[in-house]
Amino acid sequence: GRVEIASHSYDLHHGVLANPQGNVQPAAVSRRYDPKSGRYESDKQYRRRIRNDLRRNSDLIERKTGVRPRVMVWPYGAYNRVTIGIARELGMPITLSLEDEKVDIQNLGSMGRLLIGHDSSLENFIWQINSHNKPRVEPVRVMHLDLDYVYDPDPVQQEKNLGRLLDRVKAMGVNTVYLQAFADPDGDGNTDALYFPNRHLPVRADLFNRVAWQLRTRVGVKVYAWLPVLAYDLPPDHPLANMRVAASPPHQPEAESYRRLSPFSKRALRFVGDIYEDLAKHAHFDGLIFHDDAYLDDYEDASSWALQVYRQQWNLPGDIGAIRTSPDHFRRWSRLKTEHLARWTDALTERALLYRPRLKTARNMYAAVIMNPDAETWFAQSMEVFLKHYDYTAVMAMPYMEKARDPEAWLRELVGRVARIPGALNKTVFELQSVDWRSGKPIDGATLARQMRLLQQNRVINFGYYPDDFIQGRPVLESIRPVISLKLTLEEK
Repeated sequence: GRVEIASHSYDLHHGVLANPQGNVQPAAVSRRYDPKSGRYESDKQYRRRIRNDLRRNSDLIERKTGVRPRVMVWPYGAYNRVTIGIARELGMPITLSLEDEKVDIQNLGSMGRLLIGHDSSLENFIWQINSHNKPRVEPVRVMHLDLDYVYDPDPVQQEKNLGRLLDRVKAMGVNTVYLQAFADPDGDGNTDALYFPNRHLPVRADLFNRVAWQLRTRVGVKVYAWLPVLAYDLPPDHPLANMRVAASPPHQPEAESYRRLSPFSKRALRFVGDIYEDLAKHAHFDGLIFHDDAYLDDYEDASSWALQVYRQQWNLPGDIGAIRTSPDHFRRWSRLKTEHLARWTDALTERALLYRPRLKTARNMYAAVIMNPDAETWFAQSMEVFLKHYDYTAVMAMPYMEKARDPEAWLRELVGRVARIPGALNKTVFELQSVDWRSGKPIDGATLARQMRLLQQNRVINFGYYPDDFIQGRPVLESIRPVISLKLTLEEK
């Protein structure tokens, strides 16, 4: 017929309490939090709530019209793969969100749409259509934040810390935050606990959802959840405690910065995948930023799980010494490891997409991989592979960490090497360092601003810095805001 009556849910067009701090979030895609028990609804309870609601509304529409709806229009445009699956099972294979993007007729399970206001003119409608047909490259400006700085055992002080963080991010004028979702109070880069409910590790505080939601709704930035890929600290009696990356010959203990799970263990992949899925289940965010722990050097991985893959799947010797003696084997082994780590992160993304289907991805890359053609063998990282697998590559453009004699010349060379790779500049975020970790001293704000201008002068549009100390106000806001902000005042312009 000429009229299609769609379902808009029976009672999902409202928010539910979604964390202990009191945030109310869209009912269709948020786990309901019970303050009396201190628990969230389970997977089973969540699915039952969604199914009962959609079925009730379909029954109502059928009683009134004689026809069951075949289209579901999500309240607030909020959906996930679970809700789409339930709608399909209930006879609604077509669903509509509020995403203003082109529709893929091969994927009617989640269709975007343009909202036309009551006072829209024909000219305005034409502008909307044209603006979505033309490709847009939006600059990315990043503050990379440690949630460890927000956490405090005193809830009152913790909220004060959060308020200072929000004020600073808003004042800085960036559009993206890379937000730590794991706890690392000793600063060694290994995950001791998490900042969200999960099935495997201790929860230092149920904090990530609160901070991410406030950043997205109060400040209007995109939030990427920052999580390790392999570096999870497990107690000695944990079943996965010994499923670690190994070197042949073994490294000295003090030479190992990260205690990494072997990326060749299927059990380890399920373990880490559970963590990523639990994060997506309990928090609203826009993307994932994979930590810099996803690497394998030229003597790794010599674990039994890795050696089995080399022999049975890669047609290589099951011995790293034998692989290294053959230039052809060594070169092929290095690239296969690079691709294997990328597929590992793809699997983690897939787990998170179940509950956050619109996620973008970024992954940290060591600058040496770009500066030295041989460095892929040292890290199992490659710009060519990263460009295929991630929306952004977050290059650690950190000259002091790399002991560069001339930091600015080093940055120019780094940018120049990236620029020579077709399409790489638009998909690369250059992360500067705001602290010289060798001396423990902050980088002067004027120096950091000068480095940002250098990046811009060399056609870089995506950049940011790590870390931001919003407690001490470092780097100095007045120094770098005029360079990094996308929301400058008329006076500053």
